[in-house]
Amino acid sequence: MKKTFLRACMLGLIVIALAGCGNEGVVTADHNDVPEPVDNVPVSEEPVKEVPVVESTVTKKPEVMDVVTDLDYEKIRPDESGEIMIIMYHNLSEKNMTYSRTIDSFKSDLQRLYDMGFSAVSMRDYINGKFDVEAGRTPVVLTFDDGHRTNFNYLETDDGLLIDPDCVVGILDAFYVENPLFGKAAVFYLNAGNPFGQPKYIEQKLLYLHEQGYEIGNHAYNHEDLSEMDADGIQKALGKNVQHFNKLNSDLVMESLALPYGKGPQNEALKIYALNGRYEGFEYNNQTVLRVGWKPYLPVYHMDFSQSGVHRVQSGDADMQLSWWLDEYEKNPQRKFISDGLENRISIPSVHLDRINLDAISDKELFEYTLEDL
Repeated sequence: MKKTFLRACMLGLIVIALAGCGNEGVVTADHNDVPEPVDNVPVSEEPVKEVPVVESTVTKKPEVMDVVTDLDYEKIRPDESGEIMIIMYHNLSEKNMTYSRTIDSFKSDLQRLYDMGFSAVSMRDYINGKFDVEAGRTPVVLTFDDGHRTNFNYLETDDGLLIDPDCVVGILDAFYVENPLFGKAAVFYLNAGNPFGQPKYIEQKLLYLHEQGYEIGNHAYNHEDLSEMDADGIQKALGKNVQHFNKLNSDLVMESLALPYGKGPQNEALKIYALNGRYEGFEYNNQTVLRVGWKPYLPVYHMDFSQSGVHRVQSGDADMQLSWWLDEYEKNPQRKFISDGLENRISIPSVHLDRINLDAISDKELFEYTLEDL
């Protein structure tokens, strides 16, 4: 690739101009995220050991790479500044509703995503901006709120416990076996009442999720409306939930929050507590705060990314829901994040360099290209 001195100088000016950009405050969601009721069980209040603090990603301004790999850029045309869908599911049911999908519809969603070149990634990968996704494919994050039993159900058989093949975990496990390129990842946003509906098996379920690479996230202790709480109330709702799940499995770390009812703190002084806080010695550090949302979002190093206002795409077939957005991507595939297949590199067309917050890409390499240069 030929790079002129003038181009290098221009890039330096861009770097200086982009430095120091911050995050926005928590934004209230556009819709109410009302869960279906679940049976509550008594929650132990015994003190337990402290949850490890998740440190924020260290940012370091990188140099733009000037080395071309053997990737076929003209064929793949990677653009790692494009849109990423974070899909919001709740439960499986007998008919499709605002937050529910039938078993067949959920399986069809997965198949269509796979066929259109999407691969599931963890919320942790999204937070870190590092995607183990094959070149040409697009990362997608699958989220499930409220811990419904249809998310993870055990069948009691004569031979022991069997994961229900028609629950979310059973379906995801089976889909991965048949389609390993899709990956196996999802995050379940839980509160303490009765996650997954079988209290005697909760520790076993949490262990399985952890061992299989699935994640759990914070959805507040009793699904509290954070918009109606003061600083102490918010910290109790979020910190107490961390405390509860840490007692069940100390290896679990909650790194993100899905706002109950889609509502965050309204007072500017309180918005920080959706991200960070402490309750009875337990600290929480939410790297992202998810809204109910209605549209795809952006990689964390995008100039317009807000740590406190991450949108999700609602599962469903109505306007601005999942099926609608997949139709949109079939018509306009250039909107999507397209991977270069390199976990520690960010590849973008030169025309999109202004989308990148160079202070937010940490230790990853940035490679910008034009087809004329290759």
